Amino acid sequence: AAPGGPRLRPKGLGGSSTMVNLKCMEVLQDRIVRGLNLCCAEDLACLDDYYVTRLCDEEAARAIVVRVAELEIGLRSATRGHLSRMVRLAQAISRELPESFRWSLPRQARDYYENLRVLGLKETAPWVLDPVSAARARLQSIRAEAH
Repeated sequence: AAPGGPRLRPKGLGGSSTMVNLKCMEVLQDRIVRGLNLCCAEDLACLDDYYVTRLCDEEAARAIVVRVAELEIGLRSATRGHLSRMVRLAQAISRELPESFRWSLPRQARDYYENLRVLGLKETAPWVLDPVSAARARLQSIRAEAH
């Protein structure tokens, strides 16, 4: 269930494997939820947003997103490398889960995901789309330091 990896087919493709797939997904979900307090930030950051928002039941998804928010993955300096994954998770939560799910989260978790949403907007805003502007600004600062 890692980002960018093959997509899971938990409902199977029909036939006898379907029940095995569903049982496997249920066992996986239970193990993740039971071990949430033992998981480090890096492990939680590796959970695919599709898995959390589409394949987990609501109770498990809530437990996972609350734990991610408690650890503030992506916002703390130690986990800054996972920021883009957490922004994608926040976008998936907004897109895939009902509004009632988001409002049922603790206040701290709602604030965390709102911060991620705002950071995601900053990345995709129209004025960010000019890839040359950052390079131009860096070149100008280097030239200014040289003189």
